Amino acid sequence: MAAVIITGTPGTGKTTVSKIVSKTLNTPLIALNELIIDKHLYNGHDDEKGYKIVDMEALSSEINLILDSTDKQLIIEGHLAHDLGVDEKVDTVIVLRARPSVLRDRLKKREWPDSKIQENVEAEALDLCTFESVETHGDKVHEVDTSDLDVDDVSEIIIQILNGNKQLPPGKINYLEELF
Repeated sequence: MAAVIITGTPGTGKTTVSKIVSKTLNTPLIALNELIIDKHLYNGHDDEKGYKIVDMEALSSEINLILDSTDKQLIIEGHLAHDLGVDEKVDTVIVLRARPSVLRDRLKKREWPDSKIQENVEAEALDLCTFESVETHGDKVHEVDTSDLDVDDVSEIIIQILNGNKQLPPGKINYLEELF
């Protein structure tokens, strides 16, 4: 069965929004961060940047096994979701975005190191997740700006996209001027 991917830079709202969408649509949710930890799908830890070094091949294999074992639509949520190598099994990719200033504030509240915050703010300003998503998934990609919306509003927008009632193709969100 086909999947919906919800991806984006850390701090854009993926985890919270995905849980709401999953519950509202009664659609199973695969949270990649949990799966990576539960199945030990990483090769170590980068202490300087403070994250696990994910084994993308093993993660992609695990996701393919899950997708092949169900006839239900699934939501796959995570920062790496758009890089899984399952394009033929994906109906829709939602990239959540946030202005760099908003993202910086959200990540500071998580007490992330300044270097990790800066790395993610720059990735967001450069549209990295959107670029990679479009490169892999083409016209299946939509962008949602979460900067000034609450999680219920973002969830409703995603549900409208999934129901075919809204189109938010990439290319309208640009944060470069704010960062530089």
